[in-house]
Amino acid sequence: VAAVGEMGLDADRVQFCAFETQEKFFELQLNLVEECELPMFLHMRAACTPFLDILKRNRKKWEGVGGVVHSFTDSLTDAEAILSEGLYIGLNGCSLKTEENLE
Repeated sequence: VAAVGEMGLDADRVQFCAFETQEKFFELQLNLVEECELPMFLHMRAACTPFLDILKRNRKKWEGVGGVVHSFTDSLTDAEAILSEGLYIGLNGCSLKTEENLE
């Protein structure tokens, strides 16, 4: 096992899981990060503010191991906010499929 995840928030897929449920269990999953002392494999789509709020509230659980937000598709502002927290972003084909993403 190399990381804990995939975990996070996806405001574009609430038809599969209510956003409040996603928030609750994302926060609980951070306990596994602390317990296992493994990096995080994160998912975040259209939910940067609540995503970062949860991570900031729980920083002590993950600050020694860090993590990556995979398949990043949000804005440059969101990317900068994530990077400023000491996390990484992963880019792939989904990350670059629209003109807006390319900017």
